Amino acid sequence: MASPTDSAAASGSRWLVPLAILGALILAWLLFRALSGPGTPAVTAPVAPPAANTAPNAPGTAATIATTAAANTAWAALGEMTRVKLSDGTELTVPANGVESKLIAYLNEPNSTLSEDKWFDFDRLLFDTGKATLQPASAEQLGNTAAILRAYPKVKIRLGGYTDNTGNAAANLKLSDERANGVMAELARLGTDATRMSAKGYGEEHPVADNTTEAGRAQNRRISLRVTEK
Repeated sequence: MASPTDSAAASGSRWLVPLAILGALILAWLLFRALSGPGTPAVTAPVAPPAANTAPNAPGTAATIATTAAANTAWAALGEMTRVKLSDGTELTVPANGVESKLIAYLNEPNSTLSEDKWFDFDRLLFDTGKATLQPASAEQLGNTAAILRAYPKVKIRLGGYTDNTGNAAANLKLSDERANGVMAELARLGTDATRMSAKGYGEEHPVADNTTEAGRAQNRRISLRVTEK
C-alpha cells in the first residue's frame, strides 16, 4: 500500500511533463516574435557613392541612371590624383585635370588676364535631384576651393548656376540661382569672406553642350566659377 508521501510525489510528477511542454511552447513563441517582429532591422544592399557632376534638374529614374553613366565618363577624364602645393604651403590632393588644378594654374600664371568669358566648371559637385541641397560627395571639392581662396586672399569670384533645358524655364532659373547661392553659402561656412564672392543663377542660358543628349545635358547642369579680381 502506497504511503501519502508516495502519492504526493506521483501527483507532482504528472504535472512536470505538461509544464515542460508549455514552457517550450512559450520559448518558441518568444523566439519567433523576436526574429520576425517589427523591431528587427531590415537587411539592405549597400548603396554605391554618387558619381560626379550635378544631379538632374528634373526627377526620373531613367534620367538619373543616364546621368550617372555620363558623370562616370566625365570623372574618368579628370586624370589621376596628384598633390598640388598652394602659395601658403597648403597641399591638396586633386585630379590632374580637375577644376582645382586649372584654377591654381590660372592664379599662378602672372600673365593671365581677367575675362568675363573665363569660367571654371566644378566637376565634383552633386545636388539632390531637383533641389539645391548639396550632397556629402561635394564636400571634398568645396573644401579644396575654400583652401585655394584662403591661399589667394586678393582673389574675388563670381559663382554661376546653370541647368539644362528640361522642364519649366522659370523653375530652372530659380533652381540654378538657389544652387549657386548654396555653394557660396557653403564656401562662406568654410571660411571664405562673403564679400569676396557673388552668385547668380542663369538657368538654361549659356549651354556648353548639346541639350539633345544626356551627356550634353549633364554638362549643362553645372556650377561655374569666374575670377573677378586676382
